[in-house]
Amino acid sequence: MKISRGNFRAMIFYDYKCNLTSKQCIDRFHLAFGDEAPFNFTIYNWFAEFQRGRIFFCDEFREGRPSTSVVATNVDVVCEMIERDRRMTYREIQASLGIDMKAIHTILHLSVRKLCSHWIPHNLKPKLKNRLNDSC
Repeated sequence: MKISRGNFRAMIFYDYKCNLTSKQCIDRFHLAFGDEAPFNFTIYNWFAEFQRGRIFFCDEFREGRPSTSVVATNVDVVCEMIERDRRMTYREIQASLGIDMKAIHTILHLSVRKLCSHWIPHNLKPKLKNRLNDSC
């Protein structure tokens, strides 16, 4: 049985409101759920959050690192570079633009997949796909 994190948090909150210690809560979780119980550290953290006055069980919004490499301008520049020289390598693109290999890989493989050792866009019509497939 898979229980969501929100449900576990609600159970931890219930134990907190019943004035159980975090250790007692941990023991109850291990008795009831075994290996599926949340980690001890998680229970300690949630007890601390509830002591600080938090009453919401959902995760707080956190902003991640903004995407700075895979943006429209870089996609356009990489496409132009590839159209000019189809034998351009990842390292050459990286040296000229200063973006990481993962971003270059993402840009080069946007909406394409490998079919018979050729990269074919997904948005080709079936007739063109068959013609390209027959040429393999």
